[in-house]
Amino acid sequence: MLEYIKYLVDKDYHMIIVYILLGLIIYKILKKIIQNKTKKLRKKRQKTLQKLILNILKYIIVIIVLAEILKLLGINISAILAGLGIVSIILSLALKDVMEDILSGISIVFEEQFDIGDYVEINGFAGTVIDLGIKSTKLKDYQNTVKIISNRTITEVTNYSKTNPNLIIDVPVSYEISNKLADKVIDKIIKRAEKELEDLTGNIELWGLNKFNDSSIEYRLLVPVKIDKQFKTKRQINRIIKEEFDKENISIPYNIIEVKNG
Repeated sequence: MLEYIKYLVDKDYHMIIVYILLGLIIYKILKKIIQNKTKKLRKKRQKTLQKLILNILKYIIVIIVLAEILKLLGINISAILAGLGIVSIILSLALKDVMEDILSGISIVFEEQFDIGDYVEINGFAGTVIDLGIKSTKLKDYQNTVKIISNRTITEVTNYSKTNPNLIIDVPVSYEISNKLADKVIDKIIKRAEKELEDLTGNIELWGLNKFNDSSIEYRLLVPVKIDKQFKTKRQINRIIKEEFDKENISIPYNIIEVKNG
């Protein structure tokens, strides 16, 4: 056993462990520094910056440590790279997409296009950002479907989390219902929603008569809600509409198709 240890020491192979430990220590120190530097930022922004910067640092440290270990083992990296020839060209082309992903990821973060936890729409897919890496971004929708998108393909982003959104609710009312009764029921709906719903960020606005349909007219409501609460709030208001209509014996309008022979 002692002879084996002496052999490793003589060959400097013990330095492999030293390099690995040194890489881990440097990563831990840099991680602590980055956490301290970003702790004054808002929580989403802090989490996003830490994730991206630490990912980049992790790759850099791994590459440096690996290069030093190969050098220690007597492997000439420069000679290997020089002798790859056509393989080097193929690798450089393959790495082109990777570099585009990395640069796009950095651009997304520093331009503050979105942060982890934001509700966004990218390439036609809407969901919450659950991860922002140096190569890809992960979104999760309300059905728990996870979409992985390469950063280089992200050209347009709709971010619903920058400000509190407004929810549009169209209330259909039959032509047979008088304006007076319609106004009365809609006023009840608004007052009840403002009293019962917890996710509103302001007063509901009645924008008035919006559209004439085949079997109904639509009254439009503007409902200010908290971020990511649009779907929940819409379902709650729809229930209130149905209950208030039932109280006044008002049926929900629907199309009637009349079929005649000959």
